[in-house]
Amino acid sequence: MLPQTDRNPLLPVLMAFALGAMTAGADWLPPASLFWLPAALSAALTALTLLRWPQARAWFLTLLLPLFFLCGLLYTASFLSPKLPAHHLARLIQEKQEASLTGKLIRKPVFKNNKTHLILETDSLLFPSAQTPLATTGRVTLTVNTHLLKGLVPGQNYLVRARLSLPDKLATPGVFDYAGYLAAEEIMVKGWVASPLFIQPISSPAASSQPLSLPDTFFLERFRQQFEAFLYTHLTPGDAALYQALLIGDSSGLSPEVSEMYRATGIMHILAISGSHLVVVAFITTVFFRFLVNRFPWLLLRLPAAKIALSLTFPVLFLYTGFAGFQPPVLRALIMTGVFMTAILLDRQWSSLNNLAIAAFCILLANPLSIHTASFQLSFAATAAIILAMPRVAAWRPEKDNSSYWQTLRYLLISGLFISGAAFLATAPLALFHFNRISLVGPITTLVVTPFLCFWALPLGLTAILTQPFFPTLAVFLLKTGALGIDISHTLTAFFAWLPFASLWLPTPPIPLLILAGLLLPLIIQGKRLLPILALLACFALLLSGYTPLPRWHNNSAQISFLAVGSGSATVVEQSDNRVILIDGGGPPTGLFNVGERIIAPFLWRRQIRQVEQIILTHAHADHFNGLPWIIKIFQPKILWLSETSSQEPGFAALLLEAKRAGCQVRIAKAGEGLASGNKGIALTCLANLALVEGRDQDADRKTNPDSPNNRGLVLRLDNGDNTFLFPGDIEKDYEEYLFEKSGQLKADVLLMPHHGLDSSGSAWFMAAVKPRYCVVSTNKKEPFPPPQYRDSSAELFSTARHGSIFFLSNGKTIIAQPYHLATAGSPEAL
Repeated sequence: MLPQTDRNPLLPVLMAFALGAMTAGADWLPPASLFWLPAALSAALTALTLLRWPQARAWFLTLLLPLFFLCGLLYTASFLSPKLPAHHLARLIQEKQEASLTGKLIRKPVFKNNKTHLILETDSLLFPSAQTPLATTGRVTLTVNTHLLKGLVPGQNYLVRARLSLPDKLATPGVFDYAGYLAAEEIMVKGWVASPLFIQPISSPAASSQPLSLPDTFFLERFRQQFEAFLYTHLTPGDAALYQALLIGDSSGLSPEVSEMYRATGIMHILAISGSHLVVVAFITTVFFRFLVNRFPWLLLRLPAAKIALSLTFPVLFLYTGFAGFQPPVLRALIMTGVFMTAILLDRQWSSLNNLAIAAFCILLANPLSIHTASFQLSFAATAAIILAMPRVAAWRPEKDNSSYWQTLRYLLISGLFISGAAFLATAPLALFHFNRISLVGPITTLVVTPFLCFWALPLGLTAILTQPFFPTLAVFLLKTGALGIDISHTLTAFFAWLPFASLWLPTPPIPLLILAGLLLPLIIQGKRLLPILALLACFALLLSGYTPLPRWHNNSAQISFLAVGSGSATVVEQSDNRVILIDGGGPPTGLFNVGERIIAPFLWRRQIRQVEQIILTHAHADHFNGLPWIIKIFQPKILWLSETSSQEPGFAALLLEAKRAGCQVRIAKAGEGLASGNKGIALTCLANLALVEGRDQDADRKTNPDSPNNRGLVLRLDNGDNTFLFPGDIEKDYEEYLFEKSGQLKADVLLMPHHGLDSSGSAWFMAAVKPRYCVVSTNKKEPFPPPQYRDSSAELFSTARHGSIFFLSNGKTIIAQPYHLATAGSPEAL
């Protein structure tokens, strides 16, 4: 059932190269320099086998696999730590600082979430204390908190004053690596522009200053910008936004509702320019060129019409890729399409898996780090599945002479569904690994919606691009006609998204289970007997369901994880019996960013957690609960513990409503009440509920506001054998005296500093009563560190702003502390 290597001779060795590229940079690997000697020995032995060819053919192939594996590993390792020149912008910026810089705008501005995003290729930098600017190189992404699209032209030089900083490193396992994403775009510095007035042009674009010269390298980028404005001028915002994604590869205009609708149905990839779009363009263009070539009989006598048309098609695909901004996923799709087109020209199209491996090898030679991206993995997995499915589809094809219209239609529907299903099965493990979400209606939705978007709206939109400079009225007509296909696709997608269980959120599959699922795929796709296929599908689903997690080496220990959520707080308590408690779950209110969806949930999924048993909210401040509604919706906790239910804090009512919808019991914690207990000595106790303290509002000498949620919260103590953890919420100094009578219960090994380490909390009396061995500050501020009131403490201090998420492994007798930024293989979060 597996692909034959004699028909695809390059497949094994190129897969070995890809495996080496994926392995490079793993925490458990020794330094890459140690692999040079084995690589040299492997190369020498492989060369020696050539002297005894063909007798040593088997030895040659055996040695070739480890050689290519080592080549992939070493080649990729050279890209992991690029050597930057001394004048690179990333080496000149260490901390957040104001500076003026000059550079060229290399991409069209992007407006998203009420902010404008720019990318500049810098050439000089001036600090406020300096007299002369420094020559520099490197890209910077700039953000302006306003709509600023007009007047900014790609290819033009600008003078910008901004607050520059390095992107924050990945702070929590499972969370999207924004710094890594920017690094893949060769961007290592970010900046915040306080006012549009701080962006001033210092030269005119080349194309406008020299109208008779050849177009410069930014011609296509300016045309993208102009066509985007044309879309929003003549179409409704919804249609213009989808055309913007479909035609020029920019999804920034899509509303959150539309994006969620397409994600829920598993067809968001249709709105991102990929191989399927290039195939559609190639098909239409090839048919057009073949029609033209057939008009010249003298040319047909010398060359095949199909190959002539195919040769003329590639420049069109290259131009379309440029119109999409030469984005890495589109470039990879172009290379893949180009390899398959070349194979057809050379009459090698039947070795499809071999051609796919060549395409992957070409992409990895250009940038081996691409293999770690979701778009690379998903596109090649889907293409490989389609290749494996094609023999089955070809066998079902009815004979032309004896087939009726109904038989042909049935064949097209069945084969389309089978191919769509094969691609779904191949991409499902990777989609769960990267996004923790799959759509059960994805294959059907793809089959139904694709004709309206890819074969209706897309061709008419591409024709509008060609006609817009010369016949704008015709372009508007084409776009509005194509918008009918967009409207139909919206209606169909909304219906499928509405269906129960349209999509599932599942934990991240461990790598061994991903490998097992991948090995089952060829057997499922190429299977011929129904019962074995159903059995294999059941095993495949079980491997990805999250019900078969790998055993952990610390089964008798509890893990307490203080997550890096910025200016907020979220603590995950994993008991030794695998029950999970979440204490708080909030972060900064930053528009569409939801800390529950973007940070807490990915961490839980990475830890193979399907359900949170209880959630405890220490007090009703948004930076402690604004991510909890999403967590309640997905993880279905049984109990939500609160200090009070009468808070008027914005968003608190929505939290209670979501708890009601989920059937989550809401309780008020009382002093001395046990909130949770485990069967191995773990206990979580409410030491105090300040919202229920009588007479707390009658003391007029207090400087702090008694109605502040900070002083109406819970103080929690977690015991695991001899190990103790204290969670005082945001209690302030004036109200710490309410804990005086419980001073004997405040002693703790680990203290989550009250009120994010601010000087309004943490009195000398309180710290003396707690006497912690470790202190954790949940904050987004790196300075001051340590906070002034804790500098005399003998405790070891950790800050989520400096160290990322902080993990404590407790077995009831000893505690192991491990900050994420210092984590190595075998640390708690790596399990």
